[in-house]
Formats: sequence, C-alpha cells, structure tokens
Amino acid sequence: MILHLDMDSFYASVEVRHQPDLAGKPVVIGADPKQGRGRGVVSTCSYEARAFGIHSAMPVSQAFVLCPHAIFLPRISQNIPGLQQM
Repeated sequence: MILHLDMDSFYASVEVRHQPDLAGKPVVIGADPKQGRGRGVVSTCSYEARAFGIHSAMPVSQAFVLCPHAIFLPRISQNIPGLQQM
C-alpha cells in the first residue's frame, strides 16, 4: 500500500480550516513581504496561491510580484488547538 500525503500545503490548509474566511483565497505562509522588506521565503502556500506560480522556498518578494493580493501569514497561528501535538 502506498500513501501519498501533500504536506507542502498542510499548514496553509490548517490556517484555512482555522480561519474559514481564507477559503478560496491565495494564502502564503512565510515572511511578510512588506514589513519584512521582502526578505524571507515561502514556507508553504494554498493551491489557490500555486495557481499564480507560487511555491515553497520561493523568495517572498517574488511571490508578492506574482500575486500581490495573496494573504501573507508570517507563521502558523500559535492558538490553533491541537497543533502542538502534530
């Protein structure tokens, strides 16, 4: 038996599940492209963000150019119940 898990978008999916208003929107987990002056990389992103060409390990400055209306979240919310056990 082979099991494939798409862990690349896992944390973006966790954020969307925790904040349903993000559903259907391009969500990027990584540094803030404005407050961080474009430094840092994309940790993960939603499938909606991938449609714009964004992917993990991409510089956030490049991700912002590809999709300036994406929702950039600097890190996973620490108040998501049960996340620490994962």
